[in-house]
Amino acid sequence: MKMRNIRPAVFTAVFCLASAGAIGAEAQPHQVPPELAKILSSAQADLRQGQLAEALRRLAGYQGPDHALRQLLIGHAHVQRSDHEAAIAAYQAALRMDPKLEQAGIGLAQVLAGQEKWGKAAELLGRFVMADSCNADTLLLYAQVARRHEDARLCELLVNRAIRRFPSDLRFRRLDLAVCLDQQDHRGAGEAVDVLLRATPTDPYLWQQRAFVCNRADRQADAIAALEACLLCDPNDLSKHRRFVAGLVVAGDWCTAVRHGQSLLAGPQAKSAAADAGLMGLLIRAADMGQQDETLGKWLTRVPDESRTQEMGIIAARLALRLGEMADARIALRRLIEQDQADAGVFLWAGHLAEKAKDWAEAETLYDHARRQEGSAARLAALYLARLQIHRERTDEAARLLRAYLDQHPQDSSARALLAVARARGAPK
Repeated sequence: MKMRNIRPAVFTAVFCLASAGAIGAEAQPHQVPPELAKILSSAQADLRQGQLAEALRRLAGYQGPDHALRQLLIGHAHVQRSDHEAAIAAYQAALRMDPKLEQAGIGLAQVLAGQEKWGKAAELLGRFVMADSCNADTLLLYAQVARRHEDARLCELLVNRAIRRFPSDLRFRRLDLAVCLDQQDHRGAGEAVDVLLRATPTDPYLWQQRAFVCNRADRQADAIAALEACLLCDPNDLSKHRRFVAGLVVAGDWCTAVRHGQSLLAGPQAKSAAADAGLMGLLIRAADMGQQDETLGKWLTRVPDESRTQEMGIIAARLALRLGEMADARIALRRLIEQDQADAGVFLWAGHLAEKAKDWAEAETLYDHARRQEGSAARLAALYLARLQIHRERTDEAARLLRAYLDQHPQDSSARALLAVARARGAPK
């Protein structure tokens, strides 16, 4: 099973040889035979030097009664070899021999956490970790496991204690930020991210999180400033340009968005930016918002027809109408229909343009497509179709359509008015 990328507790086993043959691991003394003491000492040196096969060979060569510390080092060696099942077996063997062996319990917990067995890992860490005295790596592991196990109260407690004990360790500040975001505590997240930014002001991820927190607090100007800072930290990342432009568009600042797009599309990243459909979509939207038609036309031509989104197609049609090019607007909408990107609104609009061009048959077909879908545009299309039928002296068809429509929407006064017109022109009552 693939291991998750959890920051590990540091696996160390500190052994020292004494004349009486006692070997100590942290504060827990273990009496071992002198022969085993020498093997353990040599194996630990091998582990420090990364000689894992040699360490395992030494440990496997011991012929005397087994010992928890031997299994502990076997577990450490297998962790470094990424043989996690063998590590689990070794740590469990060590715990059977010495249920109080802290390093075995923590080592086993880390391997289980890497396998996303959060509950079992949390149980082990709760048994072996003293939050007021353990080292920072172990406390971080415990807090991370508590978070993954969705024990928010325990995680918050551990993080707060860690920040008091290790105030300069930014790993706990980052975990504090993650916990606040989990709990939608945007005020706490803002405080955490500000502390982190004071320590690492060029971290684009933190500026991105600050923008998120500012947005949640309705501080739009601060959010845009944070997105700009994020971009300045990593100007070659197009996703950061995309977020910055998106923030500007949401804020209605189309002018800055357009200027940014002009600079970007004239610079060294122009080719990559033009190929980024999401970014181009935002820039095109900004140019349309400001009716910057010359720029908008150029940007639309940089997006191949097959890469255009529905919004781009609608904007292209809108631009064509602003320029007085109804035929081009109809082509843009027809392209959306052919690419299966048309909803009821697109069919309705295309039908209306066909009607204005006196292309009655196409208008009727498009209105009929629109009315068979869902939503307000579909209902409006039914009325447009009925009006078109009346205009073409097909009053019987119009009346049938309107009566069926009124069966579903009996309170629609516009439909009743159209039905009255159809009857006045000869449709049966």
